[in-house]
Amino acid sequence: MHWICGDVLSTSTCLSIYVRTDSLTDLHGTWDSTDKYIGSIINAHTNLTEIDLAMQLLWRNNIDPSQVTLGLGFYGRSFTLTDPSCSSPGCAFSSGGNAGACTQNVGTLSYSEITDVINDESSGAVVTLNEAAAVKQVVWDTNQWVSYDDAETLGMKIAYANSHCIGGYVIPLSCRV
Repeated sequence: MHWICGDVLSTSTCLSIYVRTDSLTDLHGTWDSTDKYIGSIINAHTNLTEIDLAMQLLWRNNIDPSQVTLGLGFYGRSFTLTDPSCSSPGCAFSSGGNAGACTQNVGTLSYSEITDVINDESSGAVVTLNEAAAVKQVVWDTNQWVSYDDAETLGMKIAYANSHCIGGYVIPLSCRV
């Protein structure tokens, strides 16, 4: 979460609060491995249940939802599974996922790289919708895992934003992932 104001509890000093689930402040990634409270376990970087928990903190502190903007991303955080038979959120990872041909970044895949994996029959990709988290996950090549958003899950997040009268949503554009 990124605060664009000084005192989060004082709505008079807050012009805007920008809750981002994009490349600058993902909820989860390989950095979790050094967090003593999370550790080396796979979790979706845009998990709506966790976004909702963060939003509840705002609501409890009388932050007007119309002053909040939800950031959305078109990429995924990827991991190499420690045990290929355990591929659900909460399972262990040994490292970031293999770098993509375009992004060339361990632990991050662009949306187009994810769709390439899904469309490559030789990858054995299995796509799963985690409806509660409003995110999709793909397992392929035995031990690769990525969470991502597509039209369906972005629609779920937009519906959430609209149902809570959130001020808006944005898809930041960036030269890097």
